[in-house]
Amino acid sequence: MSQNNCGAPMPGILGEEIRKVAPTTVLVRIFPVRRGFTYLFERDFYRTSLDHRIEEGVARLVRRAFGNLADWRVAHDFYLPTGDLYLTPEPHQKGYIPEDDQSFGLAPARRIEISGGNIE
Repeated sequence: MSQNNCGAPMPGILGEEIRKVAPTTVLVRIFPVRRGFTYLFERDFYRTSLDHRIEEGVARLVRRAFGNLADWRVAHDFYLPTGDLYLTPEPHQKGYIPEDDQSFGLAPARRIEISGGNIE
Protein backbone atom coordinates (compact mmCIF):
# COMPACT_ATOMS: atom_id res chain seq x y z
CA MET A 1 0.00 0.00 0.00
CA SER A 2 1.46 3.34 -0.98
CA GLN A 3 1.61 6.33 1.28
CA ASN A 4 1.43 9.87 -0.03
CA ASN A 5 4.51 11.98 0.47
CA CYS A 6 3.49 15.63 0.14
CA GLY A 7 7.10 16.73 -0.40
CA ALA A 8 7.68 14.35 -3.30
CA PRO A 9 7.04 15.40 -6.89
CA MET A 10 4.46 13.41 -8.87
CA PRO A 11 5.89 11.33 -11.75
CA GLY A 12 4.89 13.82 -14.49
CA ILE A 13 6.35 16.71 -12.55
CA LEU A 14 9.33 14.53 -11.66
CA GLY A 15 10.12 14.09 -15.37
CA GLU A 16 9.97 17.86 -15.84
CA GLU A 17 12.32 18.41 -12.89
CA ILE A 18 14.81 15.89 -14.27
CA ARG A 19 14.70 17.44 -17.74
CA LYS A 20 15.63 20.82 -16.24
CA VAL A 21 19.06 19.48 -15.26
CA ALA A 22 19.41 16.67 -17.82
CA PRO A 23 17.31 17.62 -20.87
CA THR A 24 18.14 14.61 -23.05
CA THR A 25 17.57 11.98 -20.36
CA VAL A 26 14.97 9.28 -21.06
CA LEU A 27 15.87 6.69 -18.42
CA VAL A 28 17.39 7.03 -14.96
CA ARG A 29 19.06 3.89 -13.56
CA ILE A 30 19.35 4.21 -9.80
CA PHE A 31 21.70 1.86 -8.02
CA PRO A 32 21.65 1.31 -4.25
CA VAL A 33 23.20 4.17 -2.28
CA ARG A 34 26.05 1.93 -1.10
CA ARG A 35 27.19 1.53 -4.73
CA GLY A 36 27.35 5.30 -5.06
CA PHE A 37 26.35 5.93 -8.66
CA THR A 38 23.43 6.60 -10.99
CA TYR A 39 23.27 6.33 -14.79
CA LEU A 40 21.25 8.61 -17.03
CA PHE A 41 20.50 7.30 -20.53
CA GLU A 42 19.47 9.16 -23.66
CA ARG A 43 16.96 8.01 -26.27
CA ASP A 44 19.74 6.38 -28.31
CA PHE A 45 20.50 4.02 -25.38
CA TYR A 46 23.81 5.69 -24.52
CA ARG A 47 24.69 7.20 -21.16
CA THR A 48 24.77 10.94 -20.77
CA SER A 49 28.00 12.51 -19.62
CA LEU A 50 26.92 14.72 -16.75
CA ASP A 51 28.53 15.67 -13.49
CA HIS A 52 28.23 13.05 -10.74
CA ARG A 53 26.45 15.58 -8.51
CA ILE A 54 23.70 16.03 -11.11
CA GLU A 55 23.25 12.26 -11.39
CA GLU A 56 22.99 11.91 -7.61
CA GLY A 57 20.54 14.82 -7.40
CA VAL A 58 18.32 13.10 -9.98
CA ALA A 59 18.52 9.84 -8.00
CA ARG A 60 17.42 11.66 -4.84
CA LEU A 61 14.43 13.15 -6.68
CA VAL A 62 13.30 9.72 -7.90
CA ARG A 63 13.82 8.05 -4.50
CA ARG A 64 11.84 10.81 -2.81
CA ALA A 65 9.03 10.67 -5.40
CA PHE A 66 8.49 6.93 -5.05
CA GLY A 67 9.41 6.67 -1.37
CA ASN A 68 8.77 3.29 0.18
CA LEU A 69 7.12 1.80 -2.94
CA ALA A 70 10.50 0.43 -3.98
CA ASP A 71 13.21 -1.55 -2.23
CA TRP A 72 16.08 0.88 -2.78
CA ARG A 73 18.61 -1.79 -1.75
CA VAL A 74 18.35 -3.02 -5.36
CA ALA A 75 18.63 -1.08 -8.63
CA HIS A 76 15.61 0.55 -10.30
CA ASP A 77 14.92 2.29 -13.61
CA PHE A 78 12.71 5.36 -13.92
CA TYR A 79 11.42 5.85 -17.48
CA LEU A 80 10.64 9.52 -18.02
CA PRO A 81 8.25 9.28 -21.01
CA THR A 82 5.71 7.25 -19.01
CA GLY A 83 6.70 8.06 -15.43
CA ASP A 84 6.96 4.35 -14.62
CA LEU A 85 9.42 2.79 -12.17
CA TYR A 86 10.89 -0.62 -13.00
CA LEU A 87 13.11 -3.11 -11.26
CA THR A 88 16.45 -3.06 -13.11
CA PRO A 89 17.40 -6.31 -14.86
CA GLU A 90 20.31 -8.22 -13.35
CA PRO A 91 23.62 -8.06 -15.26
CA HIS A 92 22.97 -11.45 -16.90
CA GLN A 93 19.45 -10.53 -18.10
CA LYS A 94 18.29 -8.84 -21.31
CA GLY A 95 17.98 -5.10 -20.92
CA TYR A 96 20.73 -4.63 -18.35
CA ILE A 97 22.83 -3.18 -21.14
CA PRO A 98 20.14 -1.01 -22.78
CA GLU A 99 21.52 -1.02 -26.30
CA ASP A 100 21.67 -4.84 -26.38
CA ASP A 101 17.95 -5.33 -26.85
CA GLN A 102 16.80 -1.73 -27.39
CA SER A 103 14.34 -2.04 -24.50
CA PHE A 104 16.07 -0.44 -21.51
CA GLY A 105 14.88 -3.59 -19.68
CA LEU A 106 11.36 -2.16 -19.46
CA ALA A 107 9.49 -5.45 -19.36
CA PRO A 108 5.94 -5.18 -17.97
CA ALA A 109 6.75 -7.91 -15.43
CA ARG A 110 9.42 -5.62 -13.92
CA ARG A 111 7.10 -2.62 -13.51
CA ILE A 112 6.73 -1.54 -9.92
CA GLU A 113 4.78 1.70 -10.18
CA ILE A 114 2.72 3.22 -12.94
CA SER A 115 2.45 6.97 -13.07
CA GLY A 116 -0.74 8.15 -11.50
CA GLY A 117 -0.35 5.97 -8.44
CA ASN A 118 -1.57 2.59 -9.72
CA ILE A 119 0.47 -0.30 -8.37
CA GLU A 120 0.77 -3.57 -10.28
